[in-house]
Amino acid sequence: MHDEITEVARHRQVRGGSRLAGVASDLARPVDVVGSTMPVGQLEVMFRNPDVSCVVVSDDESGRAGIVMRSGLTAALTGRLGYGRAVLERKPTSAVTDWSPMVVHPQDPVSSVATRAMERTDAHRYDDVLVAADRWLSAGTADLMRALVAALAERSTHDPQTRLPTRAATWHSLARRCELVQGSRTRVVLVLLDVHGMSTLNARHGYTTGDTVLVELASRLVGGLPRGCEAGRVDGDRFAVLATLPPMDDIQAAASADHLRRHVLANLAEPTGAVDVLVWPELRSSVVWSVTGAAVAEELVREAESRLARSPGAAPVPEPSRRPVPDEQPPGPAPVGDAVLPLRRVG
Repeated sequence: MHDEITEVARHRQVRGGSRLAGVASDLARPVDVVGSTMPVGQLEVMFRNPDVSCVVVSDDESGRAGIVMRSGLTAALTGRLGYGRAVLERKPTSAVTDWSPMVVHPQDPVSSVATRAMERTDAHRYDDVLVAADRWLSAGTADLMRALVAALAERSTHDPQTRLPTRAATWHSLARRCELVQGSRTRVVLVLLDVHGMSTLNARHGYTTGDTVLVELASRLVGGLPRGCEAGRVDGDRFAVLATLPPMDDIQAAASADHLRRHVLANLAEPTGAVDVLVWPELRSSVVWSVTGAAVAEELVREAESRLARSPGAAPVPEPSRRPVPDEQPPGPAPVGDAVLPLRRVG
């Protein structure tokens, strides 16, 4: 189910652009306008163009606007007994015009327009919607519904604030990467980034500033990713970067994983003009990578979180209270290697 939603969000795009439609004008296209006294026979010629789905009719007397749909004209010309064309060919276009079309403003939200379109009567539910801009435009109901489904699909998989994939979507992508490396010589890399002191930043400068910082971080993070990598927001102040390493030995894999971590941090070191340098936060990071040809998403996440919790600046984790045991020896120091190792291989 998650795969189907993701595919819809990626591929259900609208005419003329790659971003999801938000308002009616994103879906609208120019439409021909004719006078109400034009003979129906001439109107029929216009519909010989397969790209013409509707025509706007302007009343020559009052100036009101109506619409003629291809399907409506075909039904009228056919007629109940098959004599529609003979009867209507010389009549004015006003005789086959719907003078009560649905008209919307260019900035009306697609969600609202699609809902209103579906509330129309059965006879006109799938007619095009007219958009009253500087010139008449039209939007197909099918395009409206596709855009609405795509927007809902993206909302279920992307964080509305940063536009990054959500935690569920990010971990799903990580699991897919782990599946793809099985039996090969490639490895999966996971980098975790934690915005240090986010609660303090919000307390001192307000949530609006905090939100601006997170949006800027997300934008910079995505903009600086190497090809083939992807990023997601996995917590309120935490981001993740996923990558797949080509075949290489353990030493090269360690160097490549750490290079990716340092590359990401370098791109986020300083803010742009949108955020004051005085409020730009520090970032804590950790990186883990799988063994060759085998990776388990849960293990990668667990190890990355563990490393992040032990990184400099992390809040200490309180030890659970327990009663002392007689003659118990105090715990010794942690192994030096584990304390200074910057990377951790999983597998």
